[in-house]
Amino acid sequence: MWHTTEIVKIFEKITEDYGYEIYQNRKRCAALCSDLLVEYSTEKNIMQMLFQVGLGEAMKGVPFKNERELKIGLSNIEKFLLAQAIESNVREDVMDVIRMAFVDKRINSKVKSVYQPVISKNFNTLHFKMTLPVIREFEERVDASFKFLYTNRDEKVDTVLEKCMIIDKFGEMHSSRMDYELLLHDKSKNVTISMPVENKRIYVGGATVEFTFLCSNHKKITTSYKINSSKPVILMQIAVCQMTEAECDRMIDIVELLIKTIGSVAKSNNAVTVEESNVLVANEQLVYSSSDIMEYSDALRKEIHFLKLGKGKKYKIVNGEKLDKNDKGVYTYSFEMETDLHLPDDAPVVVETFDGIRAIGTVLVCEDFEMILLLDKDLNDKVNSAHLMVEPWKLLEVLDKKIHSLNSNINKLAIKIIEEGPKLSTNKDIDNVPKGQDAVERKMESDDIVTVWGPPGTGKTYMMAKIAKKYILQNKSVLIVSHSNVSVDGVIKKVVDMVADMQDYLKYGKILRVGYVRDDKLAKNPYATSFNYTLSKCDSYARQLNQLVAKRDELRMKNKKKSKEYNEVEHKIKEIRSEVRKEERKYVQRAQVIGTTISKATVDPMFEERQFDLVMFDEVSMAYVPQIIAAAALAKEKFLCVGDFRQLAPISQCPDAQVLQGDIFSYLQIVDKRGNMYWHPWLVMLNEQRRMNPAISEFPNKFVYNKLLKDHPIVLHKGDSVIKSAPLPGDALNLVDLAGTYCAADKNTDGSRFNILSAIVSFCTAVNADKNHIDTVGIIAPYAAQVRLIRAMLKDYYSNGTTNVSCATVHQFQGSEADMLIFDAVESYPKRAVGYLMGKDSNQVVRLINVAITRGKGKIITVANANFWNNVFNGTNHVFYHFLSHIKNRKHQVIGHKDKTFEKYIKLINPSKMINIFANEQDAIEVFRQDMRKAKWQVVVSLPTGELRETEKQIFEILDDADSKGVNILMKSNDYANLPEWWKQYCIGTQNATFPLIIIDDEVAWYGLPTANWRFQVDKTTAMFTVVHMMVRIKGKNTVGMIKSLTEIETVVVGQNTRKLKRKKEIIDTNFTISGVGMAGNSGSSLGYGLGTFVEEKEFCSSCKSHMVLAKNARGTAYLKCSNKTCKKTKYLTVDLINWYINSHNVKCPKKDRGELQGGLGKYGPYVRCNCGHFLKPDEI
Repeated sequence: MWHTTEIVKIFEKITEDYGYEIYQNRKRCAALCSDLLVEYSTEKNIMQMLFQVGLGEAMKGVPFKNERELKIGLSNIEKFLLAQAIESNVREDVMDVIRMAFVDKRINSKVKSVYQPVISKNFNTLHFKMTLPVIREFEERVDASFKFLYTNRDEKVDTVLEKCMIIDKFGEMHSSRMDYELLLHDKSKNVTISMPVENKRIYVGGATVEFTFLCSNHKKITTSYKINSSKPVILMQIAVCQMTEAECDRMIDIVELLIKTIGSVAKSNNAVTVEESNVLVANEQLVYSSSDIMEYSDALRKEIHFLKLGKGKKYKIVNGEKLDKNDKGVYTYSFEMETDLHLPDDAPVVVETFDGIRAIGTVLVCEDFEMILLLDKDLNDKVNSAHLMVEPWKLLEVLDKKIHSLNSNINKLAIKIIEEGPKLSTNKDIDNVPKGQDAVERKMESDDIVTVWGPPGTGKTYMMAKIAKKYILQNKSVLIVSHSNVSVDGVIKKVVDMVADMQDYLKYGKILRVGYVRDDKLAKNPYATSFNYTLSKCDSYARQLNQLVAKRDELRMKNKKKSKEYNEVEHKIKEIRSEVRKEERKYVQRAQVIGTTISKATVDPMFEERQFDLVMFDEVSMAYVPQIIAAAALAKEKFLCVGDFRQLAPISQCPDAQVLQGDIFSYLQIVDKRGNMYWHPWLVMLNEQRRMNPAISEFPNKFVYNKLLKDHPIVLHKGDSVIKSAPLPGDALNLVDLAGTYCAADKNTDGSRFNILSAIVSFCTAVNADKNHIDTVGIIAPYAAQVRLIRAMLKDYYSNGTTNVSCATVHQFQGSEADMLIFDAVESYPKRAVGYLMGKDSNQVVRLINVAITRGKGKIITVANANFWNNVFNGTNHVFYHFLSHIKNRKHQVIGHKDKTFEKYIKLINPSKMINIFANEQDAIEVFRQDMRKAKWQVVVSLPTGELRETEKQIFEILDDADSKGVNILMKSNDYANLPEWWKQYCIGTQNATFPLIIIDDEVAWYGLPTANWRFQVDKTTAMFTVVHMMVRIKGKNTVGMIKSLTEIETVVVGQNTRKLKRKKEIIDTNFTISGVGMAGNSGSSLGYGLGTFVEEKEFCSSCKSHMVLAKNARGTAYLKCSNKTCKKTKYLTVDLINWYINSHNVKCPKKDRGELQGGLGKYGPYVRCNCGHFLKPDEI
């Protein structure tokens, strides 16, 4: 109980002695409270604290001269007390003291007011400004948004936004409804106020919008704006007048209402916090854990740690260009991608340049192999290439939290999977499982967890859509998730097709695809995607977005994609998309059927507080078991897993997190590590395929599905029209054998393999199929690098963007299908073993090849070097080797060089446009001559061998002529020693000239010129010679750029050392220059430039970054030491470094015989040996 009367008297005494001004001095007031309220400890502590934090400033204006001032002043003080979190009973005691101690009893006369408004056109005389309001139209409301900017720091005026009103051009008035906003002094704020659409539509175009503000300085301010249809709103006038008594009372009422609202929310939050804490304490035992959860959590954390160390997947980005730098130090860069990434706006990324600069940033936009990034560091104006890393560990961190937050009362199905699933496993033959679509429906009626094994083409998507429709009719909710966007798109598309007779479900947003949509048809549906549906409800956003997209397209047509204007347009598009996304959440919450990826369902907060009657998970073979558990946690009644354990498995990158590579079928022990399959009470099989022609399904049924897969009668003649069509009419299963060609394969810096000639054949085959009106044509390859190359070809060929040909990795294509499928196997010599994807454990390879083969409906054409597979895997169980044998043994169509069918086939599929294949060498040379006459600045040549054929002189003369005209000729060869002498004047030795290439001005590439006696070395005694010489002309910016990037044709590699390919004459000139300025030369070099100078140029101290120099110890052994005398750093002189110098500078033996040199490491350190038998010390060359 406060001593109110005594406290009031003390404050009256303070006022009498010091005046009202004393209350503006925090320290003096706190000291007076400490001295004068010493007998009342509770009151002393509270009043002292309040004055220390600003009670005096809140009391500015005392004494209150009348009832109105008293009400407004007390309102301000109560707001202040509320902000200090003072308890309500104490707050009332303080307010009683204020009321009694600070009212001027001597003045009761009324203050005259002037109510006539003063009109102005600006905010100069006011205490605030507001930005031009943005008007946005929605289906059920119109929003007006602006920023309130407090400008008068000398006057403390609080403001209430009372209302907003739109008066349309017909005179109809539409007002906000109790949508008040409290705007405190000294603070700015973003404000949005809504006018509901009631009986009549609000016509915004040509309307006037008014905002009414009530202020604590007794002024009423009305701002009026004109809304134009094509231009931003225009300020018409500002009206300022004194508030009437009624308006003052209204302001006080509004403030009290807002304070009570804030107070009740605070109390509610406190109550909820207490209640939640009580529940948490009471239910701690409900948080579920198990040994399996701990094992998966440990694996997730290892994977997270592995990725955070930068050891995860890196994507190469090229042709970077700085577009802008803002005042906040954010750098905007555009890049081209070699991978078709689909990163959402604001996705966190890390960019590492090859110079070692590391920048952190976010995605502004990412589409069509191009991205714009906002980075925190300057990477220079141009960035030739860099590595991009996304941050997938954030998804894994959330997933780890999800599986640790399972509640026994809520997430019963998820816990049931963990506790009961493995225990129900058996040793019974899988042949006894229920089979067919009807069996799934019966299982769904009786069980709450159902696992469907659906081999390719057995109607998994149809079944899921049918079940979803059934739940829609029962007014139940459904969540459809999958590992990939493609899979989610497929199911939602099928659901949309099935409810075609129920259009209201779509029009009212009952079925929504949430997230990134890959399918073009679905992406254009105005109702089925959440973004499009939301946009249809936001007219103003839709108009702005259409205008901006049109502007962006116009800039693209003008080739201004790297301009500042284009960057600004992208920023605006992103802002609008962001606003639409905020609005989108409301419609998603109302939807009955939602389709999204498991990643989004895991991390997006809108899924945290909602469960669904049914959750269906498609393509579960590619999902981590923790993802299955997280999805099951969102299910109330039923959980359905759909997938095929003979298709692709989950991928983890950390070697110590291999438990993540097991799918849900392995977890339930339906299939073991050896591939044995068993009956399980939750399992149903879809055993009748309706996709593939029987000639295609025969192989997977026999080698993958143990003859459990049946062909539905409908497929007996399925794809007949495709089979009859070119290319390769007459057979559903075909092989184009590249044996006998120079179909070299290599890997890029990411370790992903590619094969230029194989890509050309696959691309030309697809284009020919498209010309023959096959509806859907797919190209798939196991490696991303090959896919990037073929996609670049497609982009150049179909420059208008319309094509029925798609290209993807096998992983990306899972869940998709095509009328005709081309499988590019990629693998070939000079590699003597297959890459990781085609050569890892047999179970994984079976899954990969199974997915590849079963994507085709009517025809499959495999492009491969059959001799390579036969030599590497003969006598083994490798599934792809058996597939090639199956094609031959079953007498399917094989195109090869032995029966001359390969040459005929190439002639048939030659597109001539963009890519032109020549069989006649002289024809090719003549076109090459024409290309070289147009050369302007640079030609790059890559020669795998020096054993050139007779026509090499014609090619050399063309190159030599271009050099005489000032064209820069860069050339490298893996076989420098065997080149004709005249070629050596341009050529430099290297170890990375895998492909026979000539690239002219980055615009035209030639594969196969000059022709040579190419051969692949199978082993030490066996070689495979090229018997079919294909010369291919490629003209296309994307393709040529991709070939340059993948092959790194402008780099030289010797051992572990890599450097930029330079013009040989330039190197010689540089050598003379270096010698001329007095750098250390060596007698072994006729140019005065030796290994010592080379070391000084190329090697730097790892500690102080100074140049390293060549030195010798007391025993005469050569080594490297730092040139900085204060630094003692040394390192070995390596054989790789010696050979790098020898090969890059074509150094010969200084003896008269001028023999070939080779570095070596002996008992006494590094040495150099001549092929004529001489031994030299490193400092002698």
